[in-house]
Amino acid sequence: MLTTGILIIIFFSTIYVLLRYSTEKKRFPGPKPKRFVPNFLFFSILKLRDETRRKNLLKRFFPESFHYVELTVPLASQYYTSKYGDIVQINLFNQPTIIISNADFADYILRRNGKNYTLRFGNQLGLAYLGMEHRGIIWNRNVQRWKYQRANFFQKSLNSKILDDAKYISNDAVDYVLKHLNQFEIQANVVDTMDLLRAMTFTITCHLFLDLPVGSIPIEKTKHYVNSIVQYFKAWEYFLLKPMEFYKHHLTAKHEQSVKDLNEVVKEIISQRDPSQNCLFINSLFHALEENQITKQEMNQCVLEMLIAGTDTSSVTMFYFLLALSDREDLEKNLLKELKQDSHTILINGLKESMRFKPVGPVIMRCAIQDDIYNDIPIEKGTNIIINLVDMHRKSKDFSKPDEFDLINVEDKDLSNTNSEKNVFLPFGIGPKECVGRWLAKVEMEVIIAKLILNYSFKRANGTKTLEELQTRWDIAQQPTDPGYMSIEKRST
Repeated sequence: MLTTGILIIIFFSTIYVLLRYSTEKKRFPGPKPKRFVPNFLFFSILKLRDETRRKNLLKRFFPESFHYVELTVPLASQYYTSKYGDIVQINLFNQPTIIISNADFADYILRRNGKNYTLRFGNQLGLAYLGMEHRGIIWNRNVQRWKYQRANFFQKSLNSKILDDAKYISNDAVDYVLKHLNQFEIQANVVDTMDLLRAMTFTITCHLFLDLPVGSIPIEKTKHYVNSIVQYFKAWEYFLLKPMEFYKHHLTAKHEQSVKDLNEVVKEIISQRDPSQNCLFINSLFHALEENQITKQEMNQCVLEMLIAGTDTSSVTMFYFLLALSDREDLEKNLLKELKQDSHTILINGLKESMRFKPVGPVIMRCAIQDDIYNDIPIEKGTNIIINLVDMHRKSKDFSKPDEFDLINVEDKDLSNTNSEKNVFLPFGIGPKECVGRWLAKVEMEVIIAKLILNYSFKRANGTKTLEELQTRWDIAQQPTDPGYMSIEKRST
């Protein structure tokens, strides 16, 4: 027979369970939250000096955060996507985080309710190291300053006139860099293709936005500047997300220096500006500086971000397309034939497929500004959002051959389906924070590839792997880790 005390305990335990169940918040699929692990434990673990112990405890009590420290953002996101599906909720660095490769949900976050997700989440200290904390437009978490700088400098200067000018400037930039082809050779007729392409896109950006005409920067300086951009990207990936407790002193010092080096490059380039020329981007920045509408640090960061955005992403995509062509003779022949007829269908689809097959931006990261709701499930203010483009762009229901490089995958896909209810192909994002330079990137990539293919053939060399086998680092910005050496041979006229 049960005593009165036991009955009271059972009664109150039942009430507690029922109340807890009734107040249980709806959430998306994912690992079950560890209900009895206090939040302060996360920060206590991070403060441990013993790295091995810290990692082991993090793995035991906060496995999602552990995966993101051990892996890169795209790889960790793919791990949870493959385990739980195309909408996953996890606890990342003690913050609710939703990983999405569902096209409708992604469209809701980026476009239909995009104003609520114009923030990107990141490590505040890391952003300060990079100079991106409250500056520029790429990772500026001050919404008002982001809006002002995006609208008044980037969107204003990336107008229809710039797109028209870009066709001619891109052509001139290719001619200029190819005159110095030997500067990119590692041996006779074998070039570092990534460096070659980066030199071209860098030259275009400097002319269009910084008033430095094609040829005004010596090719040796161009290579130095481009290398500074490459090193800055490595610093970006190091500082951006992981907690400072996982920084290593020697690496922190190295990447801090890379940030300083690129800022010195920016100052050097700005000093070469000719104020008498009508260059909208740089002139608008100087005018705003004189009117105290921006600080000098904000101006420099805007220039830096124009350089990194205008140089690297397009170059990586073009390299992947050249690599694909080098192993597909029929595709190269058809492309060459079409280009001679002044048609660009294969060219456009080839570049789109390169962006789909190996997206330079494999994830899109956002943060909820206000409380929201999707499919009757609440999204709290401050919730991190990771849109997994790698998985989203390989859905068999949306792409005919999702795991192969084949132009059939994108023949019916546009780069910006803003009028569609469902956007399944988003290499440049979409909505109020979509890539501001997407149409410029399209123009310059088409001009550069057309000019190169009409005049040269490219083949893999010195052990360079096929597009499928090429090792890449899947991080905030996806980069090839293997060398991109290719033999380049002039076509007979």
